[in-house]
Amino acid sequence: MTSKRLAAIDLGSLTVRLAVAERLEPGRFRVLAHHREITALGDGLAQTGFLAPTAMERTFQAINKLMEILQSREVKVYRAVATHAVREARNGSEFLDRLRKSLGLDVQLLSPEEEARMSLKGVLSALAPEYLKLPALAVFDVGGGSSEFALVRPGREPEFASLPLGVLTLSQSWPLGDPPERTRLAALKAELKEKLSNFYEQFFQPLLTTPPRLVGTAGAVTTMAALAIKMTQYDPVRVNNFILTREMVAELTARLAVLPEAARAKLPGMEPAKAGVMVAGALIIQAILEIFQQDSLVVVDAGLLEGVLTELAA
Repeated sequence: MTSKRLAAIDLGSLTVRLAVAERLEPGRFRVLAHHREITALGDGLAQTGFLAPTAMERTFQAINKLMEILQSREVKVYRAVATHAVREARNGSEFLDRLRKSLGLDVQLLSPEEEARMSLKGVLSALAPEYLKLPALAVFDVGGGSSEFALVRPGREPEFASLPLGVLTLSQSWPLGDPPERTRLAALKAELKEKLSNFYEQFFQPLLTTPPRLVGTAGAVTTMAALAIKMTQYDPVRVNNFILTREMVAELTARLAVLPEAARAKLPGMEPAKAGVMVAGALIIQAILEIFQQDSLVVVDAGLLEGVLTELAA
């Protein structure tokens, strides 16, 4: 029945995404379809402080298509959220006004904590239950414009933090060359290590006695899993709870870092439009594993969209 249909839209810094689901019971749902388009809404934001006209137009057209999908599927209950790019841009509210006036779409602008809290709900909906019994989980979401972190411990409220490190903003503020230059790669690795070390010491260290188990979600992490599996057709079921080892990440990072973008785009598991930002993504993941002193991380495909759907289903 269409009355049980729900949908969530995410206006990310790199990707616009839609998930259409069927409500099963309060708080539970089954995803029927995913749609996504890489529009790079945050393109140039780090340099100018504004959303670029071309990026806004690409994103507007993509959202228009998503609204048509909602109409064709007769979805009446849906929610749209926006994250880092719209949050940081000086003209972000103007873009949201245009979406409301032209498409009738009200978009909720999430704070970093709201984004992390909602992403965590999505992750926990797909994470294997045995991990929730561990003393501590560090759940991270590497996005286009920022990275969100949540510390989860049994019997306690989660703690949240955000770091302005994203695959798109990092790729633009640290141009590495095509193929990447060794000296630029080394400099970026050192920069990431310093920023993540300071972040870990300030946020995680005072709250922990031992390093937490890592759980990663969102595009960079799931792409690394897809590359490790050499997945020719993306399947979230195979990605959920996949163990991505430090050795796999090191091997993939080294491989990505020597290839030009056109060659990276042809790798099994790579979404071609992400080839330009995945060296930065791989370096962030590698640095997180090192700073958190972990030999592996658990990959979860579910995240912000599923968090929104969980709230709608409730």
